[in-house]
Amino acid sequence: MIKFFTNRQAANWLEINLSKWKRWSREFLPPDPLGGMQSGFARQYSPDGAFTVYFGGHLVADLKFTIPEAKQIVKDLHSWFAEKGFYFHGRRNSAINQGVDQLIKKYIIFIEREKDPDNTIRFIYTIRGIISNEPVNYNGVEIMKELYMETTIGLHTKKISAVDMNIVKTVNITDILNNFVLRLNLNRSRYPALSSVNSSRS
Repeated sequence: MIKFFTNRQAANWLEINLSKWKRWSREFLPPDPLGGMQSGFARQYSPDGAFTVYFGGHLVADLKFTIPEAKQIVKDLHSWFAEKGFYFHGRRNSAINQGVDQLIKKYIIFIEREKDPDNTIRFIYTIRGIISNEPVNYNGVEIMKELYMETTIGLHTKKISAVDMNIVKTVNITDILNNFVLRLNLNRSRYPALSSVNSSRS
């Protein structure tokens, strides 16, 4: 059974100011067909709708993206979120991730802004999937050995010189989803990105 949340419930449980939550909701979600001051219906949020607002709000409040930039990032990453199991899935323990994806314990997203001459908002995303992170001894010094795989979204080879490599913002997206699921008391087995091997903490 899918849980739904009111504005007040979501804001309280996620510890976000109510007026700020409502403002983010208007920015990151399409208009509520049943909502509005005259309708008599309070907006209800599905887990995916609430996560979209929560993630968009994190981009604005914590990473200091503008609203238009954050909306573009939410749009750009939507398909990847769906593919990797960051949205609520109807079947318990559903295995969306296959192959090497099943080995990944944590995802981190590095966001870089393209310098586009026509001021179009474009971003490049380097997504790192952490497989293992363990201490090793190297010449008598303890260092961390990290095994990971990377993929890139939005990179155009002809425009690589136009990327501002000095401005890279980091999103610990697995931690963000885990915090969201815990605060709203959702069933983590409905999130393939958190279930099974992926639920291990690195």
